[in-house]
Amino acid sequence: MDKALELVRVLGQSDDYFERQKAAWALVNLGEDAVDDVAGALENGEFSDLRYKSAWVLGKTGSPRAVDSLCRAMLSDPDHVVREWCAAALEAIGNQDAVQPLVLAMKRDSSKDVRLRAAMALRSLKAAEALRELLSYSEPETRGMAVTGLAKIGDIESLADVARLLNDEDPDVRRRAAAYMAEFNCNESLNYLSQAVQDSESTVRCEALKSLGKMKSERACSLALPALKDEDWQVRITAVTTLGEIGHNKALDHLVEFMFSQDDEEIRAWAAWSLGEIADERAVEPLKLAYKTCPTEVMKKAKDSLTEVFKKEV
Repeated sequence: MDKALELVRVLGQSDDYFERQKAAWALVNLGEDAVDDVAGALENGEFSDLRYKSAWVLGKTGSPRAVDSLCRAMLSDPDHVVREWCAAALEAIGNQDAVQPLVLAMKRDSSKDVRLRAAMALRSLKAAEALRELLSYSEPETRGMAVTGLAKIGDIESLADVARLLNDEDPDVRRRAAAYMAEFNCNESLNYLSQAVQDSESTVRCEALKSLGKMKSERACSLALPALKDEDWQVRITAVTTLGEIGHNKALDHLVEFMFSQDDEEIRAWAAWSLGEIADERAVEPLKLAYKTCPTEVMKKAKDSLTEVFKKEV
């Protein structure tokens, strides 16, 4: 019997887990010589356990000859686990012929795990054009995954297309669009984030602030400052930490005022932390006063900033 066929038989029929694993790795080591038999097991195997392990083996071989079988199985196998492993194998092989089948899987697979794995594969393949086309797809989840994929591959050419999704009806799509802006430290991104920080949904406002935190400019600081007065607790604490991450001294007086305000003790404490992150000597005296007069959590963060950043004894 052909060696690859015998190993496939063991992979599908053995009751011994370690024997099956040994057979799987032996098939991987056979490389191209095993592709046809393993692809046959993937498409025609009776049990899903054999089929998903066959997908794994094909991915490990890295053979472009496996792409067609993997695509067919990803789009038609009745078991979502097998379909997910097929998408993962296509990602591992990295062949551009898989792009359109992966797009189809993102659009129509009933399993979120498969759709997510297909999106990750498209990201790995740097399939910017395909992901860009998905920005206008009817399902919000698909639009959102496409935005994240474009962010991960750093596709600045999609900036204007993604920006249009800041007006999307779905808040998670808008949130992902705000997160995308963090990848591109440019005036255009800041312009779009100026809209996102005023979104009706607090999750979007928070994400926009996090993006501003990665830009570290005076304008980013200016856009984040109004959020200190946001009605939502999570937005305010995100604004406070974002201002520390930006590190511009324009925020100093605002953070000092916030640290001594009547707001939530935890947020005020993080204001003391952010003053340390800005590392402007003008914060030393307010931090000393906070250490002496503020509630416990604020006092602790004020002490940390004084001792760790400004090297002051308290």
